[in-house]
Amino acid sequence: MPWRPRLAEFTATLTHPAPWTISLAAFGRGIDNARIDCLLSPRLRALATDSVRQLIRADAASPPHRSVRPLIGATDLAALRDAYLDLFDAALYRHPEQPPGAVALLLHFTLLKYLLQLLATETRTVPPPYEAQDIRRRVGQHLVRTIRKLASTRLSTLRTAALGPGWPITEPLLFNPLLLIPDPGEALAADYPMGWLAGAALGDWLAQTARDLTQTFAPWLPEWLTGDQGTAPPIADTQDQGQRDGQLVTAALLERFVPRAEYRRGLTSWLDEPGNLRLLLNPGAPRAAGAHRQHPRWAAFQHDLLEQLAAGLQAQGRRRVIEIVYALPGLHRQLGQTLPLPLVLDYVDGRLPRRALEPELAALAGGPERVLETLERLRAERQRQTPAAALALIGHYLVDFLRLRRDLKLAYKTFETLDAIHLLEDANEVRLSRSNASLNEFLCADEGGGDAHAPRRIRAHTVLKADVRGSTLITEELRARGLNPASHFSLNFFDPVNRLLAEFAAEKLFVEGDAVILALYEYADDREDRAVARACQLARKILQVIDQQNVQNRALGLPELELGLGISFARREPNFLYDEGRPIMISSAINQADRLSSCSGLLLRSGFLPAHSAFRVAVVRDAVIGERAGPGRDLLNYNVNGVKLDESAFLKLQEELPLRALRLPDPEAAECLFFSGTYTDADGLTHWIDLRHAPVRDWNGDTVGPVEPDRRHYFELIVDESLAERARQLATAGVAAPASL
Repeated sequence: MPWRPRLAEFTATLTHPAPWTISLAAFGRGIDNARIDCLLSPRLRALATDSVRQLIRADAASPPHRSVRPLIGATDLAALRDAYLDLFDAALYRHPEQPPGAVALLLHFTLLKYLLQLLATETRTVPPPYEAQDIRRRVGQHLVRTIRKLASTRLSTLRTAALGPGWPITEPLLFNPLLLIPDPGEALAADYPMGWLAGAALGDWLAQTARDLTQTFAPWLPEWLTGDQGTAPPIADTQDQGQRDGQLVTAALLERFVPRAEYRRGLTSWLDEPGNLRLLLNPGAPRAAGAHRQHPRWAAFQHDLLEQLAAGLQAQGRRRVIEIVYALPGLHRQLGQTLPLPLVLDYVDGRLPRRALEPELAALAGGPERVLETLERLRAERQRQTPAAALALIGHYLVDFLRLRRDLKLAYKTFETLDAIHLLEDANEVRLSRSNASLNEFLCADEGGGDAHAPRRIRAHTVLKADVRGSTLITEELRARGLNPASHFSLNFFDPVNRLLAEFAAEKLFVEGDAVILALYEYADDREDRAVARACQLARKILQVIDQQNVQNRALGLPELELGLGISFARREPNFLYDEGRPIMISSAINQADRLSSCSGLLLRSGFLPAHSAFRVAVVRDAVIGERAGPGRDLLNYNVNGVKLDESAFLKLQEELPLRALRLPDPEAAECLFFSGTYTDADGLTHWIDLRHAPVRDWNGDTVGPVEPDRRHYFELIVDESLAERARQLATAGVAAPASL
């Protein structure tokens, strides 16, 4: 080319689509830790299922190779449309915690995934002689036309009112014919003429055409298209919810002629707008208004471009194949059936004589004579074609090629987005996702909305663990006497504890012979909550239950029970699993409460006792082997009929009620700081909470030494009534402590 425009001059009037990046990052992962959990309206699912089944029956009853007749009743179709719009109306205003644009985006793709999955499911059962893939595509196209009309009219108005004029998703992304095509070949050719070339054994036409285009336009294309393509991200493992076949076919086609980094990263260039090529290859097309002053040689440049591209396509006699491919739809309409492309090529080019063709056509409808007459007309038309018409057809083919290229890239990104969505229908999965606050519910307005179906949202939780000791000895003694251990523990321990749960709004997480784990929740809609204070009061009540049982045990000559209780707090929502419908909470607070309630066997065997007879909890550092054990593992916990809190529970308690710091004159408590405070419950009753903050001391196996070097500390709920009363009197008298934490 003697003259060619500079890059800025070449692209001045061309459209450059934005990169195709679809982000659902605003939504957390669901129960499989991989995808976003979504639940669609039961009413819309029922209407869509009924409509698809009607359309399948209508298609099967239609003549071959005809479009689906609109045999869905107007009332049914109107109900489906109304439910579709109602979903968006409800979603845009029912999820204030999420950006409305992100909600609309997720709902669009959730609906698309559901419809594609529904089509795949319902057409699997189509009986012979019907072709399930063809029916799936035609029925899908009918649904897409209905939804596309909604999207461009009533839904567009609704979306603009809620989101403003900006909407990042283009029609080709959501309404892409390739989403309904399960494989290349005849199904692909129904929407893209060169679909025959993608599946026929005629060489890799897609790759050859791509090379012709990139070589011709190399000076005006980005480097990643013509040179170094960079590193492409790996293809993530896909989940099969009805789209895997289409996703794999799309990726396989792209791999043949599009740089891997381009379609996986969603990179775009002016080639991604097919109209750009139409403008460049048409010498008579007017330049856009306001563009640069057109160079006098621009028209000649355009003609040279087309000639150069045509020369590349003609190099291996490919132009004749293109001509025949574009004639195949006409043959299809005339004959009412499809002819194999290689057969047509061989006959029109003269490689297959008439007598050899007739046996191949014998089984076709209408007989071989009618087919041969049609092929003869095609051969004559091809021979009469002018060079200008052939050149125009080349340009038409290249524009169609770019449309296929763009739609394949879009389909890849759409399938990738759909794979990030998990459609939930199983009741147990829905319950589990709701409990873990990971479910995105899209319901119609009169279906009650997410608030009516979901449990109250938990914002924090407290765990109370009661470690029961001595139950094994009691069980053996009861059995030796011919008594029932189960009824003994039920009547004297488990039943009384169960009766306490409602009073303190606690839930039982786990119960066995030597452990009880309870949870107290704080909900998002609570103005204020005292979950830790309630846990402290509940712990005291449980200790009273044990005291009462031990009175009976002593009367019966049975060993006594002892408890160790731990209270931990987590300022977050727990996760839940479900076992046959029963929720199982998963939280690190459970493990923490377990450690708090435990008691070191080494301390018990050594006869260790806290410094004060009213103290029930102590923590010491094993000064003998502690250095070798490492941080955290060097601490020994003593908890006998006491209640130990972690620091997070203490800090939360400080938020729940005013605590007054004070010190006691007892020598054994010289290094301890005490806290006392009150709160009033819903019944107007006042409750005291008393705590001890104490340092960890060194222990050498026999005696307790000084405060350990790291000056770690622990918290105990005071359960000794005499000590608690002394602390309350000092707090009431206003005697403040001279030091604080």
